[in-house]
Amino acid sequence: MAKKANSNSKPFFLSIVIALYNERGNITELTQRIYKELKGKSFELIYVIDGDDGTENIAKSLQKKYKGLSFSFSRKPRGFGPAFSTGFSMINKKATLVLTMDGDLNHQPEELPLFFTAMEKGNADVIIGSRYVGKGRSENLALWKKSVSVIANYILTKMTGSKIRDKTSGYRLYKRHVIDTIVPKLQSKNFEYLMEMLILCVKQNYVIREVPIVYKARIHGESKFDLWRIGMGYLKLMSKSR
Repeated sequence: MAKKANSNSKPFFLSIVIALYNERGNITELTQRIYKELKGKSFELIYVIDGDDGTENIAKSLQKKYKGLSFSFSRKPRGFGPAFSTGFSMINKKATLVLTMDGDLNHQPEELPLFFTAMEKGNADVIIGSRYVGKGRSENLALWKKSVSVIANYILTKMTGSKIRDKTSGYRLYKRHVIDTIVPKLQSKNFEYLMEMLILCVKQNYVIREVPIVYKARIHGESKFDLWRIGMGYLKLMSKSR
């Protein structure tokens, strides 16, 4: 039986884990906005950087200005899942909360207070930034990408019976014990990694809440969204989870 969620009213230390693959056009603005929003809070920012566009050099420069910023770099792509597993292995021992978000400015750091409030007031283990609750929405997103999200969420609902609306969102806040419990069990390599995380959270009976977010289409760089690979990954995950 999973641990019950406890109140999160005590001061926290937040570890932010973000995977970046050729995101030189986004890393500076993302870093600036995160540090501005979390000013006065105890946190660290961990980037897992893959690719050959020089993003790691920008990260080195940012380290001189921003305390608590660290990164792991590989010129060869590790894959979405292994990249996040690497990041989770780097979190500070004193971390009480772990945040994941996209590195292409799809997710807005200014919405973070909603996550902290929901974690505390909702007595939750996991908070998901959702496009499908309240005033949550997507802006300027291609129709086919919206369709993939809707289909994937429908399938996962059938698989798990979970009433969570946005199961594919990567904007999530976890209590530390959740990460410690589920990450060693993860096997997925690509974007289905997020879905597998949620499946394991549901199986552990963790308390999961959603908050509305505005998901914005990227402006800089190229999308890494590979429909064929993602579809095959979901199918493989479904076959294992039956």
